[in-house]
Amino acid sequence: MIRLLRAELLRLRSRKLTWIALAAVLLVVGLTQIAVYTSVRPLTATEQAQAQGQFQQAQREYEQNKDRNEQDVQDCMAQGHPREDCYYAPKLEEFAQRTVSTFEEMATLSVTVTAFVSALGLLLLSASMVGAEFSSGAMSNWLTFIPTRTRVYVSKLLSLLLGGVAATAVVTALAIGLTALLTRIAGADVTSVGAAAATGGRGLLLAVIAVVVGFTLAMLTRHTIAAAGAVLGYLFLSFVLQIVMGALPSLQAIKKLQPELNALAVLDHGYRYVDYVNTMGPDGQYNYTETPHVITFGESSLYWAVVLLVLLAASYLAFRRRDLS
Repeated sequence: MIRLLRAELLRLRSRKLTWIALAAVLLVVGLTQIAVYTSVRPLTATEQAQAQGQFQQAQREYEQNKDRNEQDVQDCMAQGHPREDCYYAPKLEEFAQRTVSTFEEMATLSVTVTAFVSALGLLLLSASMVGAEFSSGAMSNWLTFIPTRTRVYVSKLLSLLLGGVAATAVVTALAIGLTALLTRIAGADVTSVGAAAATGGRGLLLAVIAVVVGFTLAMLTRHTIAAAGAVLGYLFLSFVLQIVMGALPSLQAIKKLQPELNALAVLDHGYRYVDYVNTMGPDGQYNYTETPHVITFGESSLYWAVVLLVLLAASYLAFRRRDLS
C-alpha cells in the first residue's frame, strides 16, 4: 500500500492541473491581501479632519432640532420599539470616508476565501485526476498490474486527501501570515491570531469534503465533465431555489439541508441564517417576519459525515463491480 500511495502522490505532483490549481489559489490569496491592507490602514490626518468637520456640523444641526428629534423618539417608542432602537445621535465614526477593519475581521475574511477557493480547486482536481484515468484507459491498464481494486481505490483517495489537506494547510497559513504582516505594516494591532488559526484548521475539513465529493462523483460518472457538471448543476438549482423560496416561504425549511450552508457551519463553527416571511397585517400592509435559525457545528459535521459515507460507499461498490474493459 505504501508503494501504491507513493506512486499516486508522484502522479498528483506531475500533473499540470495540480500546479495550475495551486497557482490560482495563490493568486486569489494575493488579491485578497490587497483588500486586507486597504481595510486595516488607519485613517490619514486629512481623512480624520474631514470626518471631524462633518461630525461637528451634524452635531450642530442635531442640537438645533433637538425638540423635534426627541418627539420622533417618543413617537417611535409609542409604537412599541425600545428606546435604543429609536434614539439616534451623530457619531464620529459614521462620517469617516471608509471603515477601518480589525485584524480579526480581515483574517476571518482571508481564511474564508482561501478555504472555499482551495476547496473548489481540490474538487475539480480530484474529479479531473479520476476522470482522466477512466477516459484515457489508464485505470484499466493500472488494474492489470494491481488487480486488487480496493487497494487501488484507497491509494488514489488517500493520495488526494494527503495532498489536498497539506496544500490547504500551507496556503491557509500563508494567508494568515500575510494578513498579520500587512496589518503590522499598516500600523494596526494583530490580535486573535488563535481564532484565525482555529478557523483555518476547520478549513482543512472543507478540503477533505471537497476531495471526497470530487473523487466519488468522478468514480460514479467516470468523466471529469460529468462530475463538474453535477456541481454546476447544483449551483444553478440552488440559485433557482432562492427565487422559489421567496414565493413559497414553506420551502425555506430545506435551507438546513443545503450543502453550502453546512459547509459554512463547519468553517465558522456554527452558522446563523434567517427565514423571511411576507405576511399581511390587520391594516392591510405587508410586513416581513424574520425567524432566526442556527446550524450548529455538530449538526453540520453529522450532515457531512452521512453525505460522504453514502458517496464513498456508492462509488466504491461501483468501482468494485464495474467492467472497465
